[in-house]
Amino acid sequence: MKIIDHAVVGALVLIIAACSGAPHLTVDDEAAPQVLDYEALLAAPARPASDIRERLVKTAQTYLGAPLKRGGASPEEGFDCTGYVFYVYQEAAGITLPRKSHDQVQMGAAISPISLQPGDLVYFKVEEIRSLHVGLYLGEGRFIHAPSTNGTVEVDSLGTEHWRLRFLGARRILPS
Repeated sequence: MKIIDHAVVGALVLIIAACSGAPHLTVDDEAAPQVLDYEALLAAPARPASDIRERLVKTAQTYLGAPLKRGGASPEEGFDCTGYVFYVYQEAAGITLPRKSHDQVQMGAAISPISLQPGDLVYFKVEEIRSLHVGLYLGEGRFIHAPSTNGTVEVDSLGTEHWRLRFLGARRILPS
């Protein structure tokens, strides 16, 4: 009888999940949510948004109310969180991001939450301890995303307890 190596089985499960187009993919075990200092974010001086950042925000808002679809990456079929960010960046900026959330949040540069500018990526741990969710920062403490909870693209505040406690970090894809 062969003994099952649980680490190998776990790795295979993660690979299969990543290939399934699931909206929430795994991240490293060491990645722990940090409580977002929302007041510091709002107090940070606002920078004027570049044309491309404004275009990202306008494009993202065009799809408010678009339906959620696991593995979806277009307004016709619906979006999951990563498909939504993937689509908006491609449509508004001509930038092709990876399709998987774990890969998206490794693009660009890590930034401090108080440095957030419209169009930056924000990401969170949600549901189980190892799942990941991605959204697009709009400015003024708000972000837009395709959540799995209500089934449509919506705007949320980073200041809600739900998102503050699950905040993992932010990434800048576009230059400042």
